[in-house]
Amino acid sequence: MPTLTIAALTLREAVRRRVAAVVAILSLVLVALIAWGFWKLNGAIGNRTEAIGADAVLAILLAFMFSVVLGIGGAFLAAGSIAAEIDSGIALAVLPRPISRAQYVAGKWLGLVTLVISYAAVSGALAFLAIRFAAGYDPPNPLGALAYIIAQSVALLTLALLLSTRLPALAGGVLSVGLFGVSWIAGITAGVARALKAETLAHVASAVGLLLPMDGLWRGAVFDLTPVVVQVAEATGHGQHVNPFGVSDPPTPAFLVWCAVWIAAVFGACVGSMRSRDI
Repeated sequence: MPTLTIAALTLREAVRRRVAAVVAILSLVLVALIAWGFWKLNGAIGNRTEAIGADAVLAILLAFMFSVVLGIGGAFLAAGSIAAEIDSGIALAVLPRPISRAQYVAGKWLGLVTLVISYAAVSGALAFLAIRFAAGYDPPNPLGALAYIIAQSVALLTLALLLSTRLPALAGGVLSVGLFGVSWIAGITAGVARALKAETLAHVASAVGLLLPMDGLWRGAVFDLTPVVVQVAEATGHGQHVNPFGVSDPPTPAFLVWCAVWIAAVFGACVGSMRSRDI
């Protein structure tokens, strides 16, 4: 099947460029540092309750770092996936064969998504296991948090792939990462605006959050990593109005459906853009 062939070639290209090897080595180093950091932190805090609170905060910060690395890495891979092959003439050699442009785009997307999911699953599992053995701490719902981080990365990757059909690799990568930052800033702005009761600003920030839903998915990961006692404090108002980073509720089913529709729509736009592109 042409789509699966393109996906396999995309994965093989990542291996050839030593992306997978570099990421694997980096992940092992980070996991070792995470285990050492949690071990030292818990050794320095004698009170177990305080240690759990510190572990929870540190786990969320590490998850944020992990989501940024995964999102930006996937965005730059996707931004150069099609653009580089158009510039080099590889796409011109591949597309006249019995393969449609839709299959070409689908294969690229499938290969990149497989790479992101594989990396996230393995490195995320190793990180959570390192935290458990080093500190004896288990986040409330690590699998759910990983799923949200993967969904965030897939959304950004799909957007970057769309940009790759029209922009050079570097420009597409920079623009997609910039939009990723806009999404994050919009989420923070919405929290601050609600705290200050600036309804208009909150509505505008929320609208941006729907157009770029990456931050909303990240907040789902935060919710799944936040201990229940903190969630209760946020929900009852003890943290909600002073902490724009706090998350008191998980993403609604309607928002998750919207994210799926958004990814499908951006992917469809990517196929349409590729079909109308002169190569």
